[in-house]
Amino acid sequence: MPETLQAFLYRGITVTASVTRMVDEGLLNEPSVPGSPDATTVLDEFSLEARTKARRMGRIYELLFCLENSMRELIERTLSEAVDLSDWTDGIEPGVLRSARNREQQDEAARWHGPRGDSILNYLDFPDLGGTILARWSDFEDLLGDRRWVEAYFQEMNPTRRALAHTGDLTEFDVQRMELRVREWLRVVG
Repeated sequence: MPETLQAFLYRGITVTASVTRMVDEGLLNEPSVPGSPDATTVLDEFSLEARTKARRMGRIYELLFCLENSMRELIERTLSEAVDLSDWTDGIEPGVLRSARNREQQDEAARWHGPRGDSILNYLDFPDLGGTILARWSDFEDLLGDRRWVEAYFQEMNPTRRALAHTGDLTEFDVQRMELRVREWLRVVG
């Protein structure tokens, strides 16, 4: 291949990678068709710094969303299989269930807003998910193995989860730790 063609192709690949990185970081907007609905968005009203942080945290929020919802599915599935419960929600501590039902009713009163989900578990706080697992440990022990690990897991994850859920900006170290802890959870539950 002639040297000038090779240099041209290399520059093209490098520029493409740089532009893609800048779009991903929010430093550059993707081109839009003039007059199309996506030509400008309400996000354009915010500072570049705020949009860049939001984009970075969006990736981590996606991870949190998947983790929490998989935990809810695990709890509901496990409690549904418990032979000593007439209804799987009987496996949730009464005070926690009462608070969740209150939140559900508040959401129903806000008719302009859709529900959080179709399970009462969507109305439990993150620590209550861990508390539900620990309160019914005999149902979860075969899968999760070490009770102390589960206790520590929820205690350690909650501050990071709370910061993210309340639109906080996590440090890179916190992001890496959260990714590691999610991988750890997935390894344990299979």
